[in-house]
Amino acid sequence: MPRAQLILIAAAMAAGGLAPASAQHAPDSLIVSTGWLAAHLKDPNIVVLQIDAHMGMADDVPFSAEHIPGARELPLSSIVVDTNGLNSEIPPVERLREAFESVGVSDSSRVVVYYVSEAPTAARAVMTLDYLGHDRVSFLDGGLPKWRAEKRELSAKAATASRGTMHPRIRTNVIADAPWIQARIGKAGLALIDTRTDGEYLGTGMRHGMPSTGHLYGARQLQWQQLFEGDSGSEKGASLKSPAELRKLFADRMQPGDTVVTYCWVGYRASATYLAARSLGLPVKLYDGSYEDWARRKLPLRVGAAP
Repeated sequence: MPRAQLILIAAAMAAGGLAPASAQHAPDSLIVSTGWLAAHLKDPNIVVLQIDAHMGMADDVPFSAEHIPGARELPLSSIVVDTNGLNSEIPPVERLREAFESVGVSDSSRVVVYYVSEAPTAARAVMTLDYLGHDRVSFLDGGLPKWRAEKRELSAKAATASRGTMHPRIRTNVIADAPWIQARIGKAGLALIDTRTDGEYLGTGMRHGMPSTGHLYGARQLQWQQLFEGDSGSEKGASLKSPAELRKLFADRMQPGDTVVTYCWVGYRASATYLAARSLGLPVKLYDGSYEDWARRKLPLRVGAAP
């Protein structure tokens, strides 16, 4: 890796207080493999969380019937909230603390989160723990589908978890809001990443019956699925692309030293893009509220492709 790039990553880490992932899955890596988790399942400080969105997909197996041994179930609904008509917002800190403590997370826990059918569910949990200042969190690459495809042990037994104790250290720098973006839009240092579909980004289509009138000025499109190999809803799941491939995707959409701000419709899909940027050690924020918030504020949007 060029020296200049190493310096930029080190600076990003210092600025955000967040450690990047390692291709070798180091002990405190943001991204861990199924093999690593299998070897550490019995470590006393490991807390494995299945983040359930209860999306009703045909091949979803209930947690009570099948999960990674020792895992605890944490519904996505417990770490998001609807606020003033906006979906999937960050809840109050006490509600988040209660949610994580109830499944055994303490300040000293090494938390490993995994998804069942959509990678953004677990990525949202990573972002939320970052926001709470919990340094030891990892995303299981490939999630439950990959674990299952490798014929690793599965369990129907509910884990008995003692209540955890957390002392949140809120990192406000993890979240961007509309005023923060407004003050910087069109200026150097900001890389807006729109992780929605083509029709949503271009302002020519809709998703789930919700029409889009374009994207934020200066935003570049990068659909979250482009960051992964495979389909997270398939039998083998999806794993993040190599660091080199991820660096190329971001480098095509930003300048060295930029802060990445990722958004989608409500901040769900953008969580996967946040995870990928975070894995590279890039300074990154998630726009909580995303397009839905921006459009409700009647702030400027651009139709068509970026210039």
